[in-house]
Amino acid sequence: MRVLEARFHTGKKGSGFIVVGHVVWDGERARPVVQPSTELLMRSEPATLLSKLQYLVSVNGRESFERLQVLRSQFWSFVEVNLVSSSGGSA
Repeated sequence: MRVLEARFHTGKKGSGFIVVGHVVWDGERARPVVQPSTELLMRSEPATLLSKLQYLVSVNGRESFERLQVLRSQFWSFVEVNLVSSSGGSA
């Protein structure tokens, strides 16, 4: 299983980033699935950011795992992570 954490950088100095969600590939030929983060759902703009994330994943096609990691954007970054399941172990 491969997982990218999608981060949105607000652009405000020192404000850091919002974890929008995780893009998950479950298998070598699997299509990516976007899973919204709890942090995003507690904010006032979740639909807009989630929609943009889904768009970025869809336009990058089958190579989206590699392409998202090298995306040149002032606002978005993608970092490979280990997704922790609700049972407490790594997925």
